[in-house]
Amino acid sequence: MPQARLPDINTAYVKYRTEAIIALKQKRYNSMHGCLIAINALLPAEYQVIISTTDYTDLSKTDITYKCCTCEVPIPKENIQVFDLIPNSMQLLLHGQNTHKVWNCTKCHALNKLTSTRISQVVLQNPTFLGIVPESPSRTNGLMDRMRFNIEIERWGWLLLGELEFKMGKFRDDNWKRGGEDEDSSTIDYSLDDKDSGA
Repeated sequence: MPQARLPDINTAYVKYRTEAIIALKQKRYNSMHGCLIAINALLPAEYQVIISTTDYTDLSKTDITYKCCTCEVPIPKENIQVFDLIPNSMQLLLHGQNTHKVWNCTKCHALNKLTSTRISQVVLQNPTFLGIVPESPSRTNGLMDRMRFNIEIERWGWLLLGELEFKMGKFRDDNWKRGGEDEDSSTIDYSLDDKDSGA
């Protein structure tokens, strides 16, 4: 990547970022959306944020496992089917419960009580930058939907901006010295950076 390309990207990036944040705060979501997409377009393909609800859902979902009390193998939640087990008359007399929530281990086929099952959940570390965001929410004409849309589009805007900041930082780090160690870095225009930080 030629070093001369970086000043143009820097200037445009700072301009779009400033406008995106202002538009986001002023609830001008069309402008915000346009600016964020423009920032993404400035980046080379390998640094761009992917916008895909399906891919984002797959990457960001939390893994929940149920540990079998017999074989101690963790079983993914999606493979577990919890059902009610009706106790026999002796269990009913001793415990006084009509039903128990239980599940069958898919590995050893043992019956496990849900109340005595160790359930583990693996969540993403915060912050985590996936390089993927879901598609932007859409709005319909209902009043409740409009209120929910405002919350969701604002959350989406900040999510995409965070991902773009991460990608832009990586892009600049990877290309800062690529043009040569002796190249004069004073050619990069910081004027808009100064204006942005003073705003």
